[in-house]
Amino acid sequence: MYKIIFYLIVLFILSASCTEKDAVSQDIMREIEGLVTNDERRFFLEEIQQVNWKMRKQINDIEMVYGYDSKERKEAFQLMLQTNKINLQKIELYLRKYGHPSAAVHGDLAAKTPYIVIHHSGNLASKERNFEHLYKAYKHGDLGPSNFSIFLNKYYNSKFDNQYNLP
Repeated sequence: MYKIIFYLIVLFILSASCTEKDAVSQDIMREIEGLVTNDERRFFLEEIQQVNWKMRKQINDIEMVYGYDSKERKEAFQLMLQTNKINLQKIELYLRKYGHPSAAVHGDLAAKTPYIVIHHSGNLASKERNFEHLYKAYKHGDLGPSNFSIFLNKYYNSKFDNQYNLP
């Protein structure tokens, strides 16, 4: 009897978390669908980048005050990881809908945002899923050789535990 109740509770928790994740995905998709103009897309991407920078600066500031191993830093770091997941979801849905942003149309910051978010995901699967977008951006000049080299090196190192540098 207790096993059945336990499994029902676990099933309920799992279904609730899936429903919440689906709702977040739907909200993000609606937001992306609403990006009609290039300026709106640029602003969307730049806003992601601003949040990214603010989170990292906040962690550095907290670390300076409370120390690396502090509870405050650990909490801020967990919040950053959650933000990274949401930002990655936003970027992947954006790339699926519009492709990689152009530096000429959207500006350099917006064009680098997908690379930075994917880079910060720390996730090999996200790097593999988005490789084609970043490679095309590199080939079109929307992602510089140094950034693409860093991406390849991180990807290669994660996958093969070895260093790679773009010639």
